[in-house]
Amino acid sequence: MKNSILFIEGSDGFIPKAIIKKLREARFELICIEDDLDEITYNRNSADMIFYYLSSDSSHMQRTLQYLFELCQNGNKTLTLAGEPFNMAKAKKLDSSNLIYASYQRPINIDGLVQNMLALSNSHAEFNRTKSILIIDDDNDFLQVMHHWLKCDYKIDAVRSSNEAIKYLSRFRPDLIMLDYEMPESDGYQMLDRIRKSPMTSNIPIVFLTGKNDRESVMSILKLKPDGYLLKSMCKDELLDSLNRFFATNIFSQKKKR
Repeated sequence: MKNSILFIEGSDGFIPKAIIKKLREARFELICIEDDLDEITYNRNSADMIFYYLSSDSSHMQRTLQYLFELCQNGNKTLTLAGEPFNMAKAKKLDSSNLIYASYQRPINIDGLVQNMLALSNSHAEFNRTKSILIIDDDNDFLQVMHHWLKCDYKIDAVRSSNEAIKYLSRFRPDLIMLDYEMPESDGYQMLDRIRKSPMTSNIPIVFLTGKNDRESVMSILKLKPDGYLLKSMCKDELLDSLNRFFATNIFSQKKKR
């Protein structure tokens, strides 16, 4: 679905037609449909990028947006809006409007819009690329469970000590490090500090693995400013959902253009 856009026409004006023309010239594959919930439902899996040119009917626009917010929340899709300023203002007041990736109100710089959609397409390609994860934990049984749970969605490597981790990182750059907070020979903070101080590894995100969920333990972890933390007691579905959201947040949310 790379470079595919589900384009919902809530208006028949000149501007949406001009946007469609420019996107097609940029070699996007557009699935253009009417602003109709049945049509959107039927085509919901045709693209990861959704572009909605807002309807002038406020109540209809609100119903459409609420449905699109649900699609984005549950399906790792991105939503881009365009339209009149007063419609855009109403859209941004809705619950879940934080799911709007980008918005363009008239007058619209269509060439700039197309460039931003190309960048968004690249972000989707990056998100869909199989990610590599390094797990650092001394519990062999836990490592086996993690490998079994994650191997279908990620490339998984595992090491059991800080020394093994440093050797691994001298050769490879994973997309994420999952680090046991309570390593026996070197605690989580020491390992995190060591990784972040090296220019070669400082940009690799690190999330702590912990078996403790009490407030004091969580606050101690957060003080170290990792990129997140995961409970070892998580079930498979919770873990996969957390990792999916972590990568989505890192790839999409930090590149928003509002």
